[in-house]
Amino acid sequence: MLPSNFEHPDLRSEPTDSARDSKPCGRQCAAYVVSAAVLMLLGYLADVQGFVIPARWFLPAHIVLEMTSVVVALAVFITGWFGYKQTRSAQDLVVASTFATAGAVDFIHTLTYKGMPNFLGVNSPGKAAAYWLLARLIVGVGLLAAVVMRAPAKERRYLPVGLLASAVAVILGSCVLLTRYGDVVGTALYPAIGRPPSTLKVLIEWVVVVVYAGVLALLERQDKWEPEVKRNLRAALILAIIAEIAFMLYLSPYAWTNALGHVFKVAAYMLILNALFVSAIRRPYLELARARDEMAQLYKDAREHRAEMERSFAQVGKALSSSLKLQEALDLIADLAQQMQHADCAVVVVKEQASREAAVASQRGVCHRLENPVDLTVKLAEQALEKRSSIVIDDLEQMGLVDCDFTHETCLRSAICAPMMYDGEVLGAIAIYSYRKFGFEEWDVRLLEGFASHAAVAIHNALSYQRESTIADILQRTFMSESELTTDKFEITQVYQPATNEALVGGDFYDAFEMSDGRTALVIGDVSGKGLRAAVHTAMIKYTLRAYLNEGHSPSAALRLLNKAASQLSDDAAFVTLFVGVLDPSGAQLTYASAGHEPAIYIHGETRLSLPATGIPLGIDADADYEEGRMTLELGSVLLLYTDGISEARSGKRLLGAEGIEQQLSKCESQTSEDVAKCVHRMAVEFAGGELKDDAAILAVRRIA
Repeated sequence: MLPSNFEHPDLRSEPTDSARDSKPCGRQCAAYVVSAAVLMLLGYLADVQGFVIPARWFLPAHIVLEMTSVVVALAVFITGWFGYKQTRSAQDLVVASTFATAGAVDFIHTLTYKGMPNFLGVNSPGKAAAYWLLARLIVGVGLLAAVVMRAPAKERRYLPVGLLASAVAVILGSCVLLTRYGDVVGTALYPAIGRPPSTLKVLIEWVVVVVYAGVLALLERQDKWEPEVKRNLRAALILAIIAEIAFMLYLSPYAWTNALGHVFKVAAYMLILNALFVSAIRRPYLELARARDEMAQLYKDAREHRAEMERSFAQVGKALSSSLKLQEALDLIADLAQQMQHADCAVVVVKEQASREAAVASQRGVCHRLENPVDLTVKLAEQALEKRSSIVIDDLEQMGLVDCDFTHETCLRSAICAPMMYDGEVLGAIAIYSYRKFGFEEWDVRLLEGFASHAAVAIHNALSYQRESTIADILQRTFMSESELTTDKFEITQVYQPATNEALVGGDFYDAFEMSDGRTALVIGDVSGKGLRAAVHTAMIKYTLRAYLNEGHSPSAALRLLNKAASQLSDDAAFVTLFVGVLDPSGAQLTYASAGHEPAIYIHGETRLSLPATGIPLGIDADADYEEGRMTLELGSVLLLYTDGISEARSGKRLLGAEGIEQQLSKCESQTSEDVAKCVHRMAVEFAGGELKDDAAILAVRRIA
């Protein structure tokens, strides 16, 4: 259980939302107004004195500022649009579609600015101003709609499509109209280059200012957004209003006030992005923090009669994450439920058991056999799953749900059953029982529900791990053969050991088989990663390589083909080291190629050879080339192939390495190939202090004739 004085770190030092929102603007907005006013005054004085920005400087700066606003608008769209799936906030969605539309129009405005190459007709200040004003109106109207809208829940499923269609219609419609009537509209807004904008343009700017001011006023009544969201929107609207005033004051397209207006607009966009980020992304985490804080308060209220429960519940998260095995998780959940609730009996079943499709369950406490509490829990679970909420039975005898001589003190007389739900899916149920009628209070129901939500995470993880482990185990058994391969001239054996029992499937693998032409293929490799993904990649690599070799491709050619396949089918982070050798029995010649794998070691008497890699690992560069090497295996010689689980065996800060393996191999050389493989593996384990930290595979080849 969480300590009674628990406070979430994100909430501990901050004032409450209502306290922080008591001053709508405060110092932040005042700082924006003062700073912007000073900059505006300086810019206006420069404009009046005729100090305009040279066109060769203004145009690049204008492009940078406008493209920045386009990128920020796109970020606003992405944040609100994809965050809608989690928040279901129609207001966020409207803001997102608004900025998608405004960003597109701003982009067209940038391309139609005077001095840029002609776009959708002849560029002019008036035409650029038309797109500019349209974008500002779109932002104002969109924010106004977001503030005042009340979209019914049944209509929200059509809202994304409708908003997206509206955005496309506005963008295409404006392009068509302004391309056709651009000269007329442009002249009306900007009569002549070098002169101030027309009265019409100033009037429209005032309309935009009024709309922004209206949004600012109505924002106080908006109850769908959190205080921090509204604070960012207020600051953004203030900067947007100041930007519009700047656009009414400039005397030339290259004026300082015009440039400052663009800067203020970008700042406003970024504040709106921050507001939407808070609403669509940070809010779920803050809600989780509030939920944890509420639970802490709930535990604090019950501290007097649940003192020992605090210690137990503090261990719940750590304990439930300690095992990924389903039965262990069920047993642990039953133990904790029985201890925390002081229940006489606790039973846990998963969904399959509740529907009588399986029999995996856990039972703790003294549960009288006549009650058969597992079957009873199945009955209660069916009701709880149907209601998707907890059920309380105060008198099991009266309900006729148990078969017991109720003169016996250990008969189960009352029960609570809570469903375990994860991400909306019911995974199972927890039931606790008491020997007393009316043995549980409302507090016990709420506590069990809270515990069930934690337990559901453990059950989900255990079920997922169980499914993945089953699939991975089947895959591994298909490509980890334990059989030996002996030909007239060669004896080949192998050793494989996963790092831990839980990591049965790693990336290490080997293969040895007779090819269709009578030659023998030797393969050992290491796929990056662990678990099911590594197993799938391993299976693909192993059997694709078999196919290439049986088709008659040489080791280097097979690696080139396999590298192209691996580069296309694997994710960017996956790579494979691989040694491929082909033994020709007629001359005992080995032809090999190595894709970045550990160097094979050849030993015969005093001869010691290391076979280095002939190319880079697979999956890094689809066009990589691989060379081949050739050598003859002398009678009695040993060729050792291994993975990095052997070479990277560690003793303190020392690694065994290829030199260490060669030294160990010298001690094992006289033994059979099977004993050689086991001997090298045993020495590596001893060097590492009794346990290897990574998967390890060894192929040992001895020429016997």
